Amino acid sequence: MNIPLANPARELKKIKNFQTRFNKKLNQGVYVGGKDVTTFEENIASYIGSKYCVAVNSGTDALLLSLIALGIKKGDKVVVPSFTFFATIEVVMHLGAIPIFVDINTETYTIDVDDFKKKVNQNIKAVIPVHLFGNNANIDEIKKICSTHNIKIIEDVAQAFGSGTENNTKLGSIGDIGAFSFFPSKTLGGIGDGGCIVTNNLSHYKKVLKLRNHGQGKNYEHEFVGANSRLDSLNAFVLNEKLSIFPEIKKSRDDFYDFYTKNLSHFDWIKLPIKENENTILNYFTITVPPLIRNKLLSYLNQHQIGASIYYKKPIHLQKAVLDRYKKISMEKTEKISKCVISLPFYSFPEDKELDYLISKINKFK
Repeated sequence: MNIPLANPARELKKIKNFQTRFNKKLNQGVYVGGKDVTTFEENIASYIGSKYCVAVNSGTDALLLSLIALGIKKGDKVVVPSFTFFATIEVVMHLGAIPIFVDINTETYTIDVDDFKKKVNQNIKAVIPVHLFGNNANIDEIKKICSTHNIKIIEDVAQAFGSGTENNTKLGSIGDIGAFSFFPSKTLGGIGDGGCIVTNNLSHYKKVLKLRNHGQGKNYEHEFVGANSRLDSLNAFVLNEKLSIFPEIKKSRDDFYDFYTKNLSHFDWIKLPIKENENTILNYFTITVPPLIRNKLLSYLNQHQIGASIYYKKPIHLQKAVLDRYKKISMEKTEKISKCVISLPFYSFPEDKELDYLISKINKFK
């Protein structure tokens, strides 16, 4: 049996008459912009609890355009975690800004607030807290620190769509800007690359609207250099449909989490991921195991067609692209965790036979 790491197509089967209605949209010939995109933006803003939403073509562009909208430029210092996908740091480097790395909390894999406090000074212009694997990057505490030092906050919510704080304030709505990804494997995943930016600030919203469309305020009137970063219409249609069943998606993922927790908690060599509160939706089910076991376990699972993977085996501060520009530093917790993590298959609406197969194989691992 083949068990993929993610299975975004499974959700489409839960949408009534999806194929028929998708084909109708396809035949209408509207592929860029249009009603489906604007409706999606309205739906996302309403769901997240933000005044404005701008759909863009990827989570990476969501981060990049957010930084530009906030005025981040060459030489500015931006605080980032090293334990994340490269895009979080890549956009900072594209602008010629300087990433200031902070270590992580080993329970949530998100920014270590104490380390952040140590590195805050008047030269820090922005911070990108990454809500990794779906967990809250202690955003309320970070916001308190930033408010006293005039530091802008771009929430990286690529892996945390739908997650909320204990009082269910949605992640992405708390900082100056929230940047989302709708890559197919995400909790809200499309049929290709996609992303969005949410904000409560009207000037940021207007700036991003122009940035995503070549800096145009009106057709063929370019106020500044922007980008071609528009969400495809068919992708927006799919995302709207998935958003309509998102409560079912959340419940299914919560049930999968509970299944793993029940069936893996007796292994003393496995540390299970935490969910901080009932409003957390995990994007990946990431366990930690002893470093000497990790590669053996990964190989074993893959040999049995179980799509386990490692996020992230080499921290960003140790990547060649970073070392070519900046002095090598040490990040004790990040480097330790990167040697221990492994992500197990985790998606919506798993079948009982898939769950049984997963556990039976893990139980036989030696």
